[in-house]
Amino acid sequence: MSTIRIARGIRLDSAHADDLAFRCVTVLGAMPPSTVMSGFTAARLHGLWLPPHAVTARLDVTVVATERASRLVSRPQHSAFVVHRRRVAPHDIVAVEGVPTTSIARTWRDLATLLPLADLVAMGDSALRVGAALEELAMQCQDVRGRPGARSATAALPLLDARSRSRPESHMRVALVHRDLPAFAVNQAVFDDFGQWLAEPDLSLAAARLALEYQGSDHADPERMRKDMTRVTELRRAGWEVLLYGPAEVLRRPQFIAVEVRDILRRRAPHVLLRHS
Repeated sequence: MSTIRIARGIRLDSAHADDLAFRCVTVLGAMPPSTVMSGFTAARLHGLWLPPHAVTARLDVTVVATERASRLVSRPQHSAFVVHRRRVAPHDIVAVEGVPTTSIARTWRDLATLLPLADLVAMGDSALRVGAALEELAMQCQDVRGRPGARSATAALPLLDARSRSRPESHMRVALVHRDLPAFAVNQAVFDDFGQWLAEPDLSLAAARLALEYQGSDHADPERMRKDMTRVTELRRAGWEVLLYGPAEVLRRPQFIAVEVRDILRRRAPHVLLRHS
């Protein structure tokens, strides 16, 4: 059986090199007993939405602060893992695929110091989708008042929505968070004047008959493209305006989305803007 050396005294079975849970167990075997996976690694184990740069081979490990530091903790920077030393309450530790890991809510709180608002909201949206309760995330915000990340977590909390179906959708919604813009419905069915189902846009504002859709790579599939065109055509026939955005607009130039939406609302439903100004 061939092995891979990932740190002094830690070797990994090469057959499981791509198995995240197995790599975590291997590293934890060289750490103090109460050590848990945390940070971006915990988020990946929980299946939360993360920006691409966060999905790396390096693992985040947290040694609970009451534990005596080991030799590895005294030298926290490794190519294979980073060791943190924090206080972690027992209720903030769960098992994921047999790996002791910070809970979803605690993981979200820890990463509030590292993620910009849009990514923190996207991660929170996915946390709600995989089973975390909004109250659990809110409690984490209370626990960190005055600490790094507290302001970011508190700002993100009211923006979370479990109905979001992807990280880009969450980013698109955050791009519309402005004082003069109303809240858009998230993946909510819309109907024509006769009560017939039209579509379920990513974001919609019935008062202006305005819908926003994110077009990712999955929409390039011919069958998916055909259905998209039919849906957009039916919406437009019913008097809706449909805005289609891709990765360039949503992930790299999101500020222009609010500008375009604001201009359209001034034309189609100015009373909505006045109500929220």
